[in-house]
Order: sequence, then C-alpha cells, then structure tokens
Amino acid sequence: MSNAKQLLDEALALPEDEREELAATLLDSLEAAPHAISVDDRDEIERRASEARSGAPGIPWAEVQRGLVK
Repeated sequence: MSNAKQLLDEALALPEDEREELAATLLDSLEAAPHAISVDDRDEIERRASEARSGAPGIPWAEVQRGLVK
C-alpha cells in the first residue's frame, strides 16, 4: 500500500470533526498555489456546509438551472 493511500485510509477513519479540521489545514497549505480557493471562497464553502449539516433546505436544482440560463 502506498504511503498516500495509507494516510488517506487513516484520515478517513478519524472522527468527523477531526477530518474537518484536517481538511481545512490541508486547504490552508494550498492557499499560496495559483489554483487554490480564496479565503472568501473557503469561508462561503464552510458556511454552506454548516447550513447543509444543520438540515437547512438548499436551492432546488431546477431553480439553479433557471438562474444559469439567464
């Protein structure tokens, strides 16, 4: 098994809150890369993920599609 695969398996076995912290740390390590998401984008992703985890209703796909056509 490769080191990366073993590391991934171990990370996936962590409790959710620890996986979330690990993912945020990994994203932070990419911040300087030109393809990295911005801090504002990351904050928005975290906000939306938190809403989804809390059970807040999302936007129906049909409504999103209508917005894309405009």
